[in-house]
Amino acid sequence: MEEISVWQVVFLIFFSGFISIDRLAGLNIMISRPIIVSGIIGIVLGDISAALMIGLIFEFIGMLEVPVGTTIAHDDSFGGYAGAVAVLFGYVRPDAINILAAIFIISILMYPVTLSDKGFREINRYFVKKSIVNNKTGNENKLIALGIFLAFIRGVIVYNTGLIIVLVFMSIIGSIELHFTNLYAPVVALTIIATFMAGYLLRFLIINRLYKVLLLALGMAVGWWII
Repeated sequence: MEEISVWQVVFLIFFSGFISIDRLAGLNIMISRPIIVSGIIGIVLGDISAALMIGLIFEFIGMLEVPVGTTIAHDDSFGGYAGAVAVLFGYVRPDAINILAAIFIISILMYPVTLSDKGFREINRYFVKKSIVNNKTGNENKLIALGIFLAFIRGVIVYNTGLIIVLVFMSIIGSIELHFTNLYAPVVALTIIATFMAGYLLRFLIINRLYKVLLLALGMAVGWWII
């Protein structure tokens, strides 16, 4: 594992909050997309190619959903964040077993992270209703500032708690000597198959998201086998 410096920790704390703000409370300048999140982390921490590789995977996974109306898509921003940090801090070895384990663990954690997204929106809704009931006109700026602050705190707490869980599990997995194959071949296969399936087919299938994920995994396995 690489040594983690204080300034890296400070950067990750502030960046995780900023990602959450962009995703939930304002800005909406697409910095919260996994590929952008991982790219920025890669630039700051010194290995953009490795960071982009893991960010690309979670970008594909995020493309499985089309957010329609009030539907809240799963928090793929967390995938790009936790995946890039785990790789750049050396918690994921360049081995297929390790990279697939990281994807699996992070994908599972995306569900509780998304629940925190829903909880945040409920808190915002509560304060807005309370302001309306109390007939507090001109309170909009305070509500916006409160929403931005809560989004920042949510990102710092939830994203980094999830990251710590990922790093703990990857440390345990890393202590087990399992080597299946080199990382590069499966990543090439994953990129080819996932680009087609996630971008042009699965995104618009009217089926449960679970089935989409299973189909994506099947596509990865087929591509892996072909390579």
